[in-house]
Amino acid sequence: MILGSTAQFAALAQIPSKIFSADEVLSNYVYVFCAAYIVAFLFTPVMRAIAIYYGIIDQPDRLRKMHTMPVAYLGGVAVFLGWLAGLVVSQYLTLHRADAGWPTNHPIVRFSIVMGATIIVLLGLWDDVLGLRPWMKILGQLFAALFMLADGIGIRSAQAFITPFWFKIQQFMHGPMAVAPEVPDWLVFTLSGLLVVAIVIGCCNASNLLDGLDGLCGGVTAIIAAGFLFVAVHLAMIGGGINTNWDALRVIIGLALLGAVLGFIPYNFNPASIFMGDTGSMFLGYVCATMMILMAHEHANWLLASMVIFALPILDTFLAFARRWVNKRPLFSADKQHFHHQLVARGFSVKQTVLISYGLACFFGLLGISMLFMRTRYAGALYLVTFGSIMVTAYKIGMIHERPATTEAAKLGDTTVDAFDSGQITPAGVLEIHGDIATPSGDLIASNPH
Repeated sequence: MILGSTAQFAALAQIPSKIFSADEVLSNYVYVFCAAYIVAFLFTPVMRAIAIYYGIIDQPDRLRKMHTMPVAYLGGVAVFLGWLAGLVVSQYLTLHRADAGWPTNHPIVRFSIVMGATIIVLLGLWDDVLGLRPWMKILGQLFAALFMLADGIGIRSAQAFITPFWFKIQQFMHGPMAVAPEVPDWLVFTLSGLLVVAIVIGCCNASNLLDGLDGLCGGVTAIIAAGFLFVAVHLAMIGGGINTNWDALRVIIGLALLGAVLGFIPYNFNPASIFMGDTGSMFLGYVCATMMILMAHEHANWLLASMVIFALPILDTFLAFARRWVNKRPLFSADKQHFHHQLVARGFSVKQTVLISYGLACFFGLLGISMLFMRTRYAGALYLVTFGSIMVTAYKIGMIHERPATTEAAKLGDTTVDAFDSGQITPAGVLEIHGDIATPSGDLIASNPH
């Protein structure tokens, strides 16, 4: 955390803390939400027209994708523009708290956050238009994470986790009455860097995997953003003058994310007229990761709470990797057995599946918020019990050990479409094709399409 000179820190440390109301915190920044919503809402149909004009269309492949008609991409660009507009508006607002001695009365949005988001959006746009290999996406996400670390964001995010264990180890080695030294900076920076990289890459890919049904990723992210915003406002309400800009930054990013996603959802809900594509899903994951990293600046409990709020994408990712590992399939191969696909296979409609997912996201959001009022050790225990129970339940009801049907491309030939139409391949089934096959139109479909 960068606070300025030692003299400024000492002066600000003398400022008594004040408890703010939610209205006092939000009233200054609500224009961020309005700007993000309006820009995303107006630009989504514009981006749809551009996508149709240039042929940036998601074609149904009848193998993995759920839609049956071509749908335009580039919705993620509109979401990004809305979020960016919210951040721009924030620069003309005043802080909810501006005491004497504070260097500025305006919120400061760190350039590295915006630059990292731009990298992710350009990476996703490249993938939507031309296609990218998974390792190239991960490399770009790593670069975005390193950009934040180079700007000082998250460089001490692991300290709250390390310190209790460090003191316990020192007391075990030197006796309970020993004065434990501070945690070495090199250890804090190393583990914090690994944590930031893991959060950015994990969240980007978790959101990307969740984007499988009309309105699913956008709606779930809106609920997650609302949960993050609640946590951010609560932090700003109880925060002192030293953390004013960090408090404001969390609230601003949360409002911008919520407004931008809500402006996009009306066009994306079933039946969708536009998709966000990898541009949007990875961008939403990146912003959620940024919020989680900013939470980690305060306390380990805040990071745990934000991870629970983001639990549905995390859960779907863990289930996907566990399923592929159990079935001995490549971890990054595409399939049609994600959580939402399996709900559809069990008889739920697309809209019902999306609404069930919204309900689960709300449950995790409320659970995460409740963790704010627990001690860290209890919150960590609740986190482990919740995820352990869900993983075991998913295994017992067959969400992990279902095996995909496998066939050779030569045996399919021109009967590929007939196999789907006749119901031989279930809605949630995975057809793993060895080799390339040709559709009746002559186009080649590669095995394990991304």
